[in-house]
Amino acid sequence: MHIPSPCWLLALGLTTLWSPARAADAFAPVGANAVLSVEYLYESAGKKQDKNDLREWHFKRRVSLVADLVSQSPTPLPTMQAFDAAQTSKLSKQAGQMQKMAADMAPMTAEVGKIMAKCGGDEKCVEREIMKMGAAMAGTPGADAMLKSGKETAEAVQPGASRYQLWYAIAQKGSYAIDETAHSVLADPICQPTLHCTRNEVRKGSGDLSPLSATKKDVGLFYAAEVDTAKNTLTVTLPVPLSPLPYTETITTNEPDGARDTPTPKGPRSKQMVFRTSADGNNKPFTVALKGGWHTQSGEKVVRVKGDSGKLTVRWRFQAQ
Repeated sequence: MHIPSPCWLLALGLTTLWSPARAADAFAPVGANAVLSVEYLYESAGKKQDKNDLREWHFKRRVSLVADLVSQSPTPLPTMQAFDAAQTSKLSKQAGQMQKMAADMAPMTAEVGKIMAKCGGDEKCVEREIMKMGAAMAGTPGADAMLKSGKETAEAVQPGASRYQLWYAIAQKGSYAIDETAHSVLADPICQPTLHCTRNEVRKGSGDLSPLSATKKDVGLFYAAEVDTAKNTLTVTLPVPLSPLPYTETITTNEPDGARDTPTPKGPRSKQMVFRTSADGNNKPFTVALKGGWHTQSGEKVVRVKGDSGKLTVRWRFQAQ
């Protein structure tokens, strides 16, 4: 025979707290599909020249990613966003009420523990003793306090109306392209007979990125979008390349051997580049106001990369089917 305990009731209350109310028509059916696509385009070009030296460069790097998303059950509380003041206050009050209920039921819990110890695995004994305890407690202040506490707790943990819907990434694919050149002419007597050292660098690479799948438990796939029907917003975490991008670098120069501490490699060589998708290297979620219905949203932003003269343009699109 299963005897409810305060801990069991506490768990029940928390389950109720997080259970979504009936999804409103504004939400997608659970398991619906969507696509979140993004293009990162980094560009940097410039020229610096004085009477002695010349430096010029043209950098272009592009990464395009497409993530497949699946909608989750609508909930009254957010997953990707921080709780607001009202939500935090309500959760605090609910937690306090749950603790109060556990305290109010402590005497009964202790008595149930004694009965279980006395009867062991004899269910008939447990049932008999529980009925005796219930009869003895009926109408007492302790019983009334427990009933009142239970009613107050049931009211406190009632979930609010469903407000949020999370879209979770289940797969990701993409492609990339790197096209960079750098040219310098620097005054240096080591380069004879011109007294100027010329250096040209070419970096090129392109191809498909390794696809990722949640079914293969690939690291890096997580929630990607969340609709807030109350504030009419969409919070997005954009997909990013999760591994360095391979490319080929070729350097040609008239510098003699030994001109540099690190010898200049001869001929093409394979290298890898970490592609930065934000100013500080962190992929943080951002929130935008919905334009029209939530089914189709898009945006563009320009990011200045720290310590670099180039700019990163980010274009994204969310499309629910």
